[in-house]
Amino acid sequence: MGQDAEQLSNKGQAVLMQKGGWLLVVMLGLAPLAGVQAQPVDARAAAMQVQPHYPGVIELEVDASDIERRIQRVRQRIPVSAGPLRLWYPQWIPGNHAPTGPINQMAGLVIRGNGQVLPWTRDSGDMYAFQLQVPEGVGELEIEFQYLSPTAADQGRVAMTPNLLDLQWHRVLLYPAGVDARGIQVKPSLRLPDGWHSGTALEVAQRSGSTEHYAPVSLMTLIDSPVFAGRHFKRFALDDTTRQPVWLDVVAENPQALQADGKVLDAHRALVREADAVFGARPYSRYNFLLAVSDVFSGIGLEHAQSSENGMHDGYLRGERPFLDNDLLPHEYAHAWVGKAWRPRPTWVPYYNAPMHNDELWMYEGQTQYWAVVLAARSGLWQPDYAMAMLAQLQANYASQPGRQWRDLHDTVHQGILDFNAKPQAWADWQRAFEFYNESTLLWLGVDARLRSLSKGKVSLDTFARRFHQGGEPGQIHLYDRSDVMQALEALQPGDWDAFIGTRLDARDGHAPDGLHAAGWELHFSEQPNLVIADGEADGLTDLQYSLGMKVGNDGVLQFVGWESSAFKAGLAKDVTLVAVNGLAYSAARLKQAVTEAKSGVPVELIVRQADSFRSVRIDYRAGLRYPHLRRIAGAPDLLSKILAPQR
Repeated sequence: MGQDAEQLSNKGQAVLMQKGGWLLVVMLGLAPLAGVQAQPVDARAAAMQVQPHYPGVIELEVDASDIERRIQRVRQRIPVSAGPLRLWYPQWIPGNHAPTGPINQMAGLVIRGNGQVLPWTRDSGDMYAFQLQVPEGVGELEIEFQYLSPTAADQGRVAMTPNLLDLQWHRVLLYPAGVDARGIQVKPSLRLPDGWHSGTALEVAQRSGSTEHYAPVSLMTLIDSPVFAGRHFKRFALDDTTRQPVWLDVVAENPQALQADGKVLDAHRALVREADAVFGARPYSRYNFLLAVSDVFSGIGLEHAQSSENGMHDGYLRGERPFLDNDLLPHEYAHAWVGKAWRPRPTWVPYYNAPMHNDELWMYEGQTQYWAVVLAARSGLWQPDYAMAMLAQLQANYASQPGRQWRDLHDTVHQGILDFNAKPQAWADWQRAFEFYNESTLLWLGVDARLRSLSKGKVSLDTFARRFHQGGEPGQIHLYDRSDVMQALEALQPGDWDAFIGTRLDARDGHAPDGLHAAGWELHFSEQPNLVIADGEADGLTDLQYSLGMKVGNDGVLQFVGWESSAFKAGLAKDVTLVAVNGLAYSAARLKQAVTEAKSGVPVELIVRQADSFRSVRIDYRAGLRYPHLRRIAGAPDLLSKILAPQR
């Protein structure tokens, strides 16, 4: 879904760079593009001593037809000259905000020159680098290896099944080190299983049997253009009436999952219109939502310049529950502007083996997630009541999250790197994780409400988005600094925005986010689950986070225990199994009944199992069932309803 960044540098000279079909523009706030001066090399690439071009064209052939064993066989031909050569396997993957290149799933590497096997060594200080000596007389390397796509989730993301494939090019190639990815030309091809069809932002130059041959592109464009393919495929037009069409390319485990409800498609078409209303001109030549609807294919949400990778449940197109993730496609689509065409300067590097620094993900991901919530509501992917329930959930989570006392929002932007082993947390609300997504939603809601209040309704964050993202053309990348964001807000409506946003990014006082309050709404609790909690409980989750301080799976295993909650104080922890409630075998209904009866002063008595040990636990809690909802603040203007209302 996106991440990146570093400590933002001071605003520098604007640079215009044209190379390999990509245009890089370093924008200063809202300055018109006419004022940008052309330079031969972008400043950061020059500082890194990056080679601007690589001679010749790299040929890349990927055979992904072995769906039974999930093996992708790779062949490359790389033009070379005699001497030492360093090849990289991509490490820092755009949108992952961390060094996640799956080099552990690469095997069988053999490099030949003129048919002879050439020895290679791995750099002992860089596991993603391969070194070799190219002999005299060798003008091309022939490279073979296999990418071993995970066969189960404990090995990594399942992206290949008997019916579906998500081909991400960064997993299946090596490239010359130290060269600008925009200056490396690649001619790719992909062999699919017989009878399969695909969707991608790449141009298919030719189809030969089951092999798709794509037009040559830069390495940057290639890695930014994944392929979704499947036995069952269908394309839906979301807007094919313009020169910049938008398509929904769907692959599924079965043909029934491709049967789309008309209202669901209408909501996706409305998403495109509502995004136009927010951002203005489209920054792409065409856009492909790549969507896999499957309950066995691992979920994903990853942004690209002209497409996005999205994974949803089998009944998504039919409008079936769950609705919780219906903001996924709005999030990835908003990234076409926020994060791809416009991105914080420290998130951009000229190749994939240098750190992408993350300091400004509160903008890159945080504002994107705000727009995801707004666009989901405006388009109808979420009904208004569901959007309000979601905001109630966020407010309740962060109003009571104890980890905010020691770890500020700004620090969470580094979570993708800190969470290097991608393992679940034992104490999620104390440790904190990817809060720069959802807590930043409340931050940007506060900015939007304050803009509307200070200007007496004349401007909003919609106005900011249209102005900040003006002048975009397909293939352009606009870089900006934090100061540009603040100056743009000040130009729109004076308000000491750097201090307003900075205090909320850096606060460690435990105070609740105030964006909802500024929009005219406040949090309250009742004994009735809100729509989001009801949605989760329909799938077997028992959510008592705001009462006992825990969530229980349908197997009785604790999925969450809140730090310093009643459950915590009774000695419970995540992954403990509930065996009995008040002397009877555990069930969700009995646990809720026990919580209700505890209002009269009767403690909740549990028998729990932890590993091979059983014990009795008494929870002394008397406030009954509590679930978060929103209500209007008496006398305050209702800005939230205006924010969530359709604009087109």
